[in-house]
Amino acid sequence: MPTGLDHLLALTLAVFFPIRAATFGYRRLALAPEPRVFEVRGSLYRQALLIQWGLVALVAAIWIARGRTADSLGLVISRSPQFLGMTAVTVIAIVLLMVQNRRGQNDPEVLGAVMKKLVHVERMLPRTPAELGMFKALSLTAGFCEELLYRGFLMWYVTHWLPLVPGLLVVALLFGFGHSYQGVRGVVTTALVGVLLGLVYLVAGSLLPAMLLHAAGDLHSGTLAYAALRWEGRSETATSPSPPPPTPSRTT
Repeated sequence: MPTGLDHLLALTLAVFFPIRAATFGYRRLALAPEPRVFEVRGSLYRQALLIQWGLVALVAAIWIARGRTADSLGLVISRSPQFLGMTAVTVIAIVLLMVQNRRGQNDPEVLGAVMKKLVHVERMLPRTPAELGMFKALSLTAGFCEELLYRGFLMWYVTHWLPLVPGLLVVALLFGFGHSYQGVRGVVTTALVGVLLGLVYLVAGSLLPAMLLHAAGDLHSGTLAYAALRWEGRSETATSPSPPPPTPSRTT
């Protein structure tokens, strides 16, 4: 049964994450004056890395101290047909996503659509090669840490009181609220993604395919957004009116 630390961690994921996302996180970036946006964005990237790995370390410490098994968190690799089949489907999906990403980075129509879709979180997106590198690290971190925290720990926690399917839906909803800085539409979309990742976990009997899909999806979104921002910058430069030529001076 869950202990006091488990309750505290569950409360952190269910309450602290959404509040931080909506107030101390993106709101801080949205209100930052333009000269400080780069600094604040980098600070938020680093904070997200530290918080997620810190919570994963806490889960690991609790599990070791309580003598709990890794497979209760979904940290399992097996030879079952379900695991092998879902892993194969995951690899195919990631390959297709990579192909789509490569094509999209060279398609102005796709890049324009990406900018319209992500305009509400534009300040959160990477704009320099260094930021892109940090965003990639954050995507890989989210793939591992968020899946372990939500589909692993939180699913284990809520299913002590709820049946499996309602537990999956509750966890998906909390996962959506954890991304509340993206607005109502973002919360709904993320919650639906949470349902999908939860189903992948249940079918595979392991978090590995869900982790891979989660990381690949975040990398796809981030690199495509980076390409769209660069494309938009080039487009604005190309369409900016040229300054009028200087008026020749007349000498008398």
